[in-house]
Parts: sequence; structure tokens; C-alpha cells
Amino acid sequence: MVKNRFVITITDINGSKQYNIHQYMKQIVLYIILLIIAIFLFSFVSIRLLLNEVKEIENKRDLMQQEYLKINDKNEKLQALIEEKTDELVKVSDRIEDLEGIVGLSNETRDVSDLSLIERVDLASITGAQKAFVMQLIPNGVPIRSEYRTTAKWGSRVHPILKRVHSHTGIDYGVPIGTPVYAPADGVADFTGNGYNGGYGIMVKLEHSFGFKTFYAHLNKIVVKKGEFVRRGQLIAYTGNTGRSTGPHLHYEIRHLGRDLDPEPFTEWTMKNYTQIFEKEASIKWQSLLTMINKLSEIRETPALSLKAQE
Repeated sequence: MVKNRFVITITDINGSKQYNIHQYMKQIVLYIILLIIAIFLFSFVSIRLLLNEVKEIENKRDLMQQEYLKINDKNEKLQALIEEKTDELVKVSDRIEDLEGIVGLSNETRDVSDLSLIERVDLASITGAQKAFVMQLIPNGVPIRSEYRTTAKWGSRVHPILKRVHSHTGIDYGVPIGTPVYAPADGVADFTGNGYNGGYGIMVKLEHSFGFKTFYAHLNKIVVKKGEFVRRGQLIAYTGNTGRSTGPHLHYEIRHLGRDLDPEPFTEWTMKNYTQIFEKEASIKWQSLLTMINKLSEIRETPALSLKAQE
């Protein structure tokens, strides 16, 4: 080795060869090696730091997602509560509309269940024509004619969203979207709502004679217009899945003087079991109601009115 020089000797079968490398070259190579090692260490540390940051970001994202789900769940429950209160306001408004009729009712305390059917209704005097006339005016039968299944009945049940007991004011029929809905009695379209109606969604209200009303909720399309008179069996709407609904169905209600009734006895009411409704729905003053309807039927059948109708 010579001063400031570095000699490398390589020997093989062909002989020996010597290579002289300046001392500075040796230092440059050493620096390059150290630089590569430094870059490797820096990259390793940087990647570790980046991975830790990514992990922290993922943890924060998971926490934010959990918070979002909690807030979204609370929002759904609050929305359901708001819609439930809106439904209650709708009921209250209907009761206010019928307040005069309610105030005018008799305050008799006698329990109608103590009266026999014959005492309440003189069935022997009711003709077939009068029965048909009654059933033309008072809601009866199921408002849909295709196959259906009853998914919820009238009365108390556990709310599917709020998970608490509440009053279900109607009966639900599970049917496909677009199933025709027919009027169960003569009446007039009192409300046809295509906008937001709380949990009811798109809805129709029919006002019938003698304080009866029927509600049809979660509709897809309304056929009748507000103020339009409808006949029993007339197409009024098509079922849907609007409003607060867990699936396609028709929500059907019957109310009398602002009070919701169990629709089932009315949907089962036919000419064959004509007297059944008087026993199953004893809260209605059937005697005075049928007396009035029969008088109207007799007036309608008078020769003078019949001749005028023919003209």
C-alpha cells in the first residue's frame, strides 16, 4: 500500500491483476454506504410513523362512525315520535270537528250491554231493502278485494320503532304496492293528502253518514279528489308504502264521532250476519241510528219520491 493510495490485487488462473484506488475514493464509497443506511433507517422510521397515524385515523373514523350510527338511531326515534304526535294531532283535530255532535249526545249512564239485542234494535221490522240501505251508508266489508294478510290489528301493540306500547287505531292489510282500494260505503272525500301527513303518508279520509269516517293510509296513488262524492264499491286509491311504514300495506281506520273503532267487526259485517255488528260494537246507539235510517229508507221509497226520481 502506497501513501494516499489503495491497491486491490485480484488473482485467477490467468494470473494476477492489481487495481490502484485513491484513498478519497474509498471515503466516497464509505459515505455512499452510510447514506444508503441512513436513507433506509429514515424510511423505516417514516413508514412506522405513517402507519401509526393511519391507525389513529382509522380509530377516529370508527369512533365517528359509531357516533353517527348512535345519532342516526336517535334521530329515527325522534322522527318516529314526532310522527306519532302528528298522528295524535290529526285525531284531536277530528275530535274537534265532531265536538258539537259529541256535546249533543245523551248523558245516559245505562250500560248498552245490559240491553238485549231485540230491545236495542227491532229486527223483525227491518226489511231486506232497509238492510241493504243501511249497509250502503255505514262502512262494511274489507276495502280491498284481492288476497291480503292482516299484519296488525286494532288495539295496543309494541311500536316497531320506539319499542314501547302504543294504541294502534286501525287494522293493517299486507298487500303489494298498487292494490286497488274501494269505498266501503257511500260518502264524500273529506281529505286527500299527497304530501307529508306524519306517519300516515299519502292518505284519504272519507266522511260517511251519521258520524262515521274511514281512513286509508300509506297509499301510493289517490284517485278521488277532495269534495268528491263516492259510492260504495267505488275505486278511491291504490296501496303503497309511504309515510312511516315497514313494508307495503294498507292502514284502515273506522271512526265514529271522533272515536276510533275496531274495524274488524265492520269488515266481517254482511247481509248474512246482519245482527252480528250490533253485539260486537255495542258502544254505538244502534236503536236510534237504525230508526233514523229506516225512516229515511221509507221516505225514499214513497211513491212521490220514486216518481220524481224516475223523472
